[in-house]
Amino acid sequence: MTLNADSLDLQFAISEYGLSARRLWEHTELGQLNVFKKAISPRKELNDAAEFVDVIWFGGNEITLTGFTLTELRSGKFPEGTSEVDQQISPGEANADSAVHLLQEVAEHLEVCSVRMGTRNQHSQFLPAAHYEDVFGVPLLFSTLQRRLQSMGNANAVAGQWQSTVENFRKKGLRSEELERSGLMRQLEALQGFGDSALGTDLSDWCDFSALKLSVIPVVKDAQRQLLFTSAPDRRLSRTKKLPKAQAGQRRAVVGFDRVLGYRVEVVEHQTLWGQESHWQAVTHDGQVIHDPTKQTLLATTDAAAKLASSHAKQHFPKRMALGRWNHIAWSGGEEYREWLITLPYFHASYFSSHFSLRNVLAHVRCDIRQGGEGERILLLQEVQSDWAQDARRAISVGDMEPDDGDCPPFWKEWPALVMKLVLLHAAHRGLDAVAWTRGAHQVFRYKGLGATGLNELYDRTLPREVNRIMRPFATTCESLGAFVPTNFSIRQTEYGYAVFTAENDYLGTAPTLEDARGFVPDGGHELLYEVHGVRLTESVRKSILESGFPAWG
Repeated sequence: MTLNADSLDLQFAISEYGLSARRLWEHTELGQLNVFKKAISPRKELNDAAEFVDVIWFGGNEITLTGFTLTELRSGKFPEGTSEVDQQISPGEANADSAVHLLQEVAEHLEVCSVRMGTRNQHSQFLPAAHYEDVFGVPLLFSTLQRRLQSMGNANAVAGQWQSTVENFRKKGLRSEELERSGLMRQLEALQGFGDSALGTDLSDWCDFSALKLSVIPVVKDAQRQLLFTSAPDRRLSRTKKLPKAQAGQRRAVVGFDRVLGYRVEVVEHQTLWGQESHWQAVTHDGQVIHDPTKQTLLATTDAAAKLASSHAKQHFPKRMALGRWNHIAWSGGEEYREWLITLPYFHASYFSSHFSLRNVLAHVRCDIRQGGEGERILLLQEVQSDWAQDARRAISVGDMEPDDGDCPPFWKEWPALVMKLVLLHAAHRGLDAVAWTRGAHQVFRYKGLGATGLNELYDRTLPREVNRIMRPFATTCESLGAFVPTNFSIRQTEYGYAVFTAENDYLGTAPTLEDARGFVPDGGHELLYEVHGVRLTESVRKSILESGFPAWG
């Protein structure tokens, strides 16, 4: 890949504007959703690189989306809502040598991506795909403001009357941030004095939350082992194609075979004046011989041929793992460990956390599934954090940012509630029996006392308080739950399954499932029931959650 995380943004030489391939890279390499108006085509000639490059504004150390692509800049066709200032960029800047070079790199990247035929080992989705009416990009998360306006669909009033009505919503509990982010009051202000009336459904449509569409994705990385070569199968394989005519005494044999994708390594032996010589070649499932960058097909070692086959598989059928970056500090013994990132890919401002490469991570959750004290399946949150909100609070406290600043992250006050709503929807969708999270003392111990006050506040007071409020309509509250955690051994998830280690970190074995891995647990191995905060999800509660959903604010 010519694109990498360190060379995605380019500033023009004579202005504060520039180009960015960051959102394209996040989509293709990190699994972020595609935010562009078209998908990458498997026919490389149909991919216009300029359509996948954002025009951005550099303000100080900040990078902000202008809302249009390089294609739109060059054509002068700016999307509705683009500021007049942004429209003053000279299209000529986009044709400078540095811009042309970035565009060439993007074109090469798209060409590589166009030959991908599929991604293997796809992780389960956090939630099902959203529908058109899911304005926040995830199902069952809705706007209270829009619902109230829709319920008044037949009400007909002029702008001033609607302003009074909407202000009354705020007095009755509508969050100020929801009203501000919707842009509705600005729309009504612009209509003042015209005397035109509008319906409640019109106002609902005027609410614009497009910049707040959420995407919840796991931290992924390429598998270390793309192929697993074993002995050749008994069945007949596809004939190797486009080979030169065999010489007398020449022999070909399969010495390695991947049973998932059908790649194979063949040895080619033939007699020479100096005796028998052997070379190796990599072959696809349908018999096509793979060549290396120098167009060579016969290689000096079997390892070289296997490496070439793996490289080809990574390009066409990449195998990705969702094992996260921080599983080494997690409690062991859980199943399906994930690090979920709640992101805002459409938000104009750009925030970069020190923990992750992805743009605009609003919050992240590290979790797994494990058995509770009564045999229930619990989604255990081992960590919940928002670097963005934390940095915003610090900036506001010292006067570097105002709470209503356009660059202030959405939900900066309510992010714990938003995270728990999404987690509860996820657990209900998965049919799990409870959602639980660690106590503040567990976090303080993990981080050796660093930030003890904040950790205790978040895990022991904020999260229980917010979950109690969220779950009040479902007649259920937080309580203490138990979750089993190994104490004198560990079971950790790897790309090969679940690996078991002694307390001294001696490797004991690996099995494809957690249950099978328990067969490697040494005699005397035991687990303790850790007391954690949690909320039970009975079948009726899960059904109610999936029927009613949650408001994005409140």
